[in-house]
Amino acid sequence: MYIPEIPNNSLKKEIEELAKLAIALQEKRRFKFNMPATDTEIAEWEKNSKITLPTSYADWLMFSNGSILRGNVAEIYGLDRIEYDIEYLPDDYVVIGSLTGDGEIICFSKERGTIFTDDHEDITVYNDFGELLEIIIEDIKGMW
Repeated sequence: MYIPEIPNNSLKKEIEELAKLAIALQEKRRFKFNMPATDTEIAEWEKNSKITLPTSYADWLMFSNGSILRGNVAEIYGLDRIEYDIEYLPDDYVVIGSLTGDGEIICFSKERGTIFTDDHEDITVYNDFGELLEIIIEDIKGMW
């Protein structure tokens, strides 16, 4: 299993914990981490989309530009999968992943940069992407 080098950024603690879980559970459940995004790739995406990524999510992309965490617990999109201007969602939504495969999406607000999940219009707001990762980590530990 490929685990990228852990960057020294705002998510170091959460990334280290996920890497340990991925190694411990590699025989039971699939974890997939892509190659990291570069500063240049992130800046180019922001320029082309005219959307600024939240710093904490950009910190994740600098670890893994797309990932699957424990099979279906979470999928975190890479730059090539980020969705915005979606017809059936509010204009402010930028979709950066999904949780548990039942329609719960991970998003951020274009205007405010806040990270949140939308589970069929039940919204949960997080302080940053790290707080969401902490919840995902606890979910993974609970299934172990």
